[in-house]
Amino acid sequence: RRRRTRTVARTPGRTHARRIRTHRGESHRIASRSRTMQSGESIYDLIPKPVEVPERPPIYVSQHPKDVDAERRSKATFGHAIGSLKPIPTNFLKSHAKEPVLPSPERPTRERATLKPPVPSKEERPTMGLVSKKNFVYANAVENILSKPPTKTAPTRMTEKPEYGKVPKYLETIKSQISAEKAFIAAREEELAKEQSGRTRELSQEEVDGLVRDMKIKWAKLNDAYGRLPFTLDVPSKKRKKEELEKEMTQLEKDIKRLQGRRVVVVY
Repeated sequence: RRRRTRTVARTPGRTHARRIRTHRGESHRIASRSRTMQSGESIYDLIPKPVEVPERPPIYVSQHPKDVDAERRSKATFGHAIGSLKPIPTNFLKSHAKEPVLPSPERPTRERATLKPPVPSKEERPTMGLVSKKNFVYANAVENILSKPPTKTAPTRMTEKPEYGKVPKYLETIKSQISAEKAFIAAREEELAKEQSGRTRELSQEEVDGLVRDMKIKWAKLNDAYGRLPFTLDVPSKKRKKEELEKEMTQLEKDIKRLQGRRVVVVY
């Protein structure tokens, strides 16, 4: 049989696809090899490894001397012999037996410095020939025997004291000062009222009309300034300006109503 040969023209696209398949096969082999290495499996594990024999440490040798006395050697296995540790009734711990014994106190070698009496002056003369026959020990004993013990007085109760239930003196002083100040203020106000009562004058109708006219002119100016304010009060200063204008206009309106149709008296 004749083998049919198929001639395929190699194009750049087919060559690029073959390269991609080759690259993918190599990356797959590398990934599988890395997974095998990460899992701990390797072909080198099949080779038998040599057995390491640990080295024996040196024999322990005690640093203490080997010679042991006879008393300790008898207890080296299981302690004291049976019956050797019987209690002795007379050998018990007495009080203060384990306290340290202090040496007897001795006189200190360093003497304390005593203050010497002052040197007498040349004018002083010593008194000579003064002799007393008084027995001070006997006199002190007799004085203490004949003396009376001091009497203790019981503390007085608060209710029995003379100032109990009364107003303290400092409160009376403060009260008198306050009353004096109030009397002085009242007298001063009366004097001012008398002085002001004689200095009054009634305004004429023309003066009242002129005062009302001036107030209306001022109110018109304030209203004009109020109408020029912006609608948006986004700044605190604008809001404060609006409130001030409203307050002044309201006060002028009240004053105008109060002056119209009434008698006005001015106090100087």
